Amino acid sequence: MEKEIGNALGHGPQDEILSSAFKLRITQGDIQTLKNYHWLNDEVINFYVNLLMERYKKQGYPTLHVFSTFFYPKLKSGGYQAVKRWTKGVDLSEQEIILVPIHPKVHWSLVVIDLRKKCLKYLDSMGQKGHRICEILLHYLQDE
Repeated sequence: MEKEIGNALGHGPQDEILSSAFKLRITQGDIQTLKNYHWLNDEVINFYVNLLMERYKKQGYPTLHVFSTFFYPKLKSGGYQAVKRWTKGVDLSEQEIILVPIHPKVHWSLVVIDLRKKCLKYLDSMGQKGHRICEILLHYLQDE
């Protein structure tokens, strides 16, 4: 496994597909964003959160829904009407945890919506509070 990881992080064609699942393709270039001092891209985040959703389908885990990295910017710019079809076939009220990846400007953060505890948590390694982001997501949940 260490050899495979080394090869993925090593040099190679940037467009070489290393993995595909969830209608997503992870290329050598995408994996390079995991190295120090590189900007982490949407594809890596979206692939990972889809892996999380697969894991949480197992018995004993809380029910989980994760939005893609494109959800919040679309919600922020177009309101509920712009994203109302994003949950077609998913009843958010049946989920215990909802994750929303956020890219405010220069780094990634995450909103955890815990429907069991009826709370939203904004997780940000840079210490930002995310009040407005949580407010927008709360209005979305009310509309939904």
